[in-house]
Amino acid sequence: IADFKGRYVKDCDKDITKDLKARGRLIKSKMIVHSYPFCWRSETPLIYKAVPSWFVRVEGMKDDLLACNAQTRWVPDFVKEKRFHNWLVGARDWAISRDRFWGTPLPIWHSEDWEEVVCVSSVE
Repeated sequence: IADFKGRYVKDCDKDITKDLKARGRLIKSKMIVHSYPFCWRSETPLIYKAVPSWFVRVEGMKDDLLACNAQTRWVPDFVKEKRFHNWLVGARDWAISRDRFWGTPLPIWHSEDWEEVVCVSSVE
């Protein structure tokens, strides 16, 4: 929303409510006291928003992953049959592009028009 661009989202709450009311789009406004998630590192409120993400299609290769795990020598050995095995059994498609400042950079290169995309050391 252009009117609030560049402002911290929590500082805009009252202005957003006023804007919705002025445009006849506010159904109800009410304060609700509830627990709210905070970042354990920075102690700042977590803001949920839709962002583009890269996923690894894990669900389609579960059987192969389980077969590879069965052939792998794990130290300590309980990881093979318990912790990692259980993770693989319940594995879902994996979001690898988390937007975190402590995350791992992805070795993905693309042309300006996105016609060519290369993942360094990828399977394909």
